[in-house]
Amino acid sequence: MKILLGRLAGFGSLPLLASLAPLLLLGVVSRASTLDQWAGLNIGQAIGSFATAVTMFGWQVVGPPIVALAPSDRRRRMTYAASWWLRLGVFAVVTPAAVALSVVTSPGGTGALAALMCVAAALSGMSMTWYAIGVGRARLITAFEVVPRMLALAVGAGLVAATGEPLWYPACIVAGIVVALGMFHRRYFSWTIPPWPGTDALRSAVRSSAPGAGVLMLAGVRSAAPVPAATVVHAPGSVVFLASADRLYRYSLFSVSALGDALQNWVLEQGTRGRRQRVALLLHGILGAGGALGLALLGPWTTGVLWGAHVASTPEFLRGYAAAFFFVSVGTPLVRNVLVPRARTGYVLVSDAAGLVCGAVAAFPLVAAVGAPGIPWALAVAEGVSVIGYVSAVIAVRRVSDGG
Repeated sequence: MKILLGRLAGFGSLPLLASLAPLLLLGVVSRASTLDQWAGLNIGQAIGSFATAVTMFGWQVVGPPIVALAPSDRRRRMTYAASWWLRLGVFAVVTPAAVALSVVTSPGGTGALAALMCVAAALSGMSMTWYAIGVGRARLITAFEVVPRMLALAVGAGLVAATGEPLWYPACIVAGIVVALGMFHRRYFSWTIPPWPGTDALRSAVRSSAPGAGVLMLAGVRSAAPVPAATVVHAPGSVVFLASADRLYRYSLFSVSALGDALQNWVLEQGTRGRRQRVALLLHGILGAGGALGLALLGPWTTGVLWGAHVASTPEFLRGYAAAFFFVSVGTPLVRNVLVPRARTGYVLVSDAAGLVCGAVAAFPLVAAVGAPGIPWALAVAEGVSVIGYVSAVIAVRRVSDGG
């Protein structure tokens, strides 16, 4: 129990606090923004989150076990270098397209704001957190992710308050990510830019991370779709209300990631069965139920307090997000602690693809029935179908294992 609490404190508490900091600081930004600017900011964030998933190219999924099992420090360093160059290339390709989509779908006059917010979100795909998880050093995340992120957000919010210009917020995020990543490279590896790993190492990195990339990209599509989709539902205030609900949902998911990060190595030390696996499932179930209840009951009040009554969401928009949160939380330990460690990432990919298709199909009747609030319910359908796929895959994998 002492070891578990230590993991939760190291990999969970501080990163979670850093992730939740924008909930408070965005109140400054929202109150200095018009309704169109708030919508543009959230559209850029939503589309940029998909670019983040593409840029990460699966390393958040496959990277930690690869690093943890590496036979030497040199191999770990070269793995990081190959991952960095691969992700940089993907970022350079996908971000311009994401920026263009952000500009096209944002309200008139907010294209620049949406574009810069999209770049800030996409740049998060260059994060080093997966490496820190793999080497089991939570302090690296604190020093080179948590503290720089909180400082950048605070400076950005302060400049917005002083100037009334919301562009400062994403601009400071970009600057903070670049500076923090450079500091990590210098302090930990003694290089500013990782050395070129060679084409063979890059091909190997692609082969290793491709299944995880598919999983993250499908998750990115599900995550990014709701806010841009609301722009085609011509209901008064639908984009603004959904954008606030979507942002609260996104930040609430950091609690799921933090719990998953804290538990992953602890669970896998015992294998993919046993008491620790059951503890992980129980904790994620409790978090899922509690988080869903909080979003459904307190979400409207929370968005009003944090970001202002003029952009506060309504219960209709948050109920679907509450259901989606529950499914994401209960599905996380099945993916991270059973299927991926057993090299069954393909099953995760198929489950996510089925979920995406079912969610897209369900969106049409849901929107026809209840309007824009049907969009979050379509997301919940997608996440729910994915979880059904995970459970089926876990049962099938264990039957094969028992039979063998």
